[in-house]
Amino acid sequence: MAANSNIDVAVVMVPFPEYGHQSPFLHLSRLISSYNIPVHYVSIGARNHELKLRQQNDQLPNIQFHDLIIPEKNSCANEEDYLSYFESLNLLGGPICEICRALLISSSCRRVVVIHDSIMLSVVEGMISIANVETYIFHVISAFTVCSLFKQVSNDDDDDDELFLPLQSHMPSMESCYKKEMSEFVKMLRHWTFKSGDIFNTCRDIEGIYLDALAKRSDKPIWGLGPSINHVNIVYNHNHTHDDDSSSPDKILSHKCIEWLDKQPKNSVIYVSFGTVTTFSPEQINELALGLERSEQNFVWVLREKDKKGNDMTKDISKMELPEGFEERVAKRGIIAREWVPQLEILAHPSTGGYLFHSGWNSFLESVTMGVPMATWPIHSDNPFNDVLITKVLKVGLVVKEWAHKDELVSSNTIENAVRILMNSPDGEEMRQRVVELSQAIKISMKDGGASKKETESFIVHITR
Repeated sequence: MAANSNIDVAVVMVPFPEYGHQSPFLHLSRLISSYNIPVHYVSIGARNHELKLRQQNDQLPNIQFHDLIIPEKNSCANEEDYLSYFESLNLLGGPICEICRALLISSSCRRVVVIHDSIMLSVVEGMISIANVETYIFHVISAFTVCSLFKQVSNDDDDDDELFLPLQSHMPSMESCYKKEMSEFVKMLRHWTFKSGDIFNTCRDIEGIYLDALAKRSDKPIWGLGPSINHVNIVYNHNHTHDDDSSSPDKILSHKCIEWLDKQPKNSVIYVSFGTVTTFSPEQINELALGLERSEQNFVWVLREKDKKGNDMTKDISKMELPEGFEERVAKRGIIAREWVPQLEILAHPSTGGYLFHSGWNSFLESVTMGVPMATWPIHSDNPFNDVLITKVLKVGLVVKEWAHKDELVSSNTIENAVRILMNSPDGEEMRQRVVELSQAIKISMKDGGASKKETESFIVHITR
């Protein structure tokens, strides 16, 4: 679909202000703005700053950032702080309404399209009464997870039995994954009518049957507009080069990781990273280190503390201790990265043959799009649901840590065996073949004439109608 220079619609993005939510919102913003539609990205100023730092100077044409301020704590150490943080987000509602009104008054907009995180329902409630504003929920978790959660809070979803009965022994309970308030929130989300449609960060090649199941129970349109990753980086370039500016620590680290991968055999390296909200105990780090060492597998291991609200990404991250002599013993076959790394480039590299991770949805989408099989280690929230989808439905990965044993230490032997199976076994090779086939289908669907491209065009036509 060609960009339309006569579009008189503006899009306002309202993500939940945490990186795992903001990142897919930014990628969706890129996609929408590529159709010459102005996008206004609205979030807490500090979160916007961190988000832009991670983009490594990527140009973001047609996207305007609006930095809002609310009182916030540096951490959510207990449940009271956690709830207080969510309540403080409601203070964003007024300023976002003003942005929408200003767009309708001061520009040529005849409609403002608000795309908001499912978590931000109460924040956008005030926009319902503004004429010529329509809202869409963007779910940054899998359709499989949403289906599962809806089923757990409902007694009348018998139509989904054929999807979930075969998985019953593997499915986690909502209570084991989320705080106690989640059940009431899911009920509210399931019956939320103040919307013009739902968007999912997925595609039909990955989750077609679950998108269809959700569409059956909704009278509003549903689109799968994912995978929401930076599409520019989908094809890896073996002649990858970096800017000569050596003053940036991020660029130095990026260069070192990719340069090292360039020297390794195809599919010989396992990438190990547990996202931005996980910090392991010293005992678990010790077991993980020993497991990687004993596997005799090449690896890139991202070892850093979880991101903290207000954390300055330019400051050094405190060094997490490893077993004595470990770094010297693995120096020739492993990289231990203690800062941000270019994850998508690493997963896209031909030398990367496996990914040991926390079953986060964004990371899964990057891995599956790049054709990399996975070893799953769910940590919290939607991770255990994704784990079932990855290992039992799509069968593109194996389980390292069972959710039923979530409070137990994972031994070095378990880690060693999982890495060996994923990287050097017939079972691992079958997973690799399945994920490569799925990756190829996803990439084809994103090209002109493909199913994902058509779904995107359908959404653009709808909001610019």
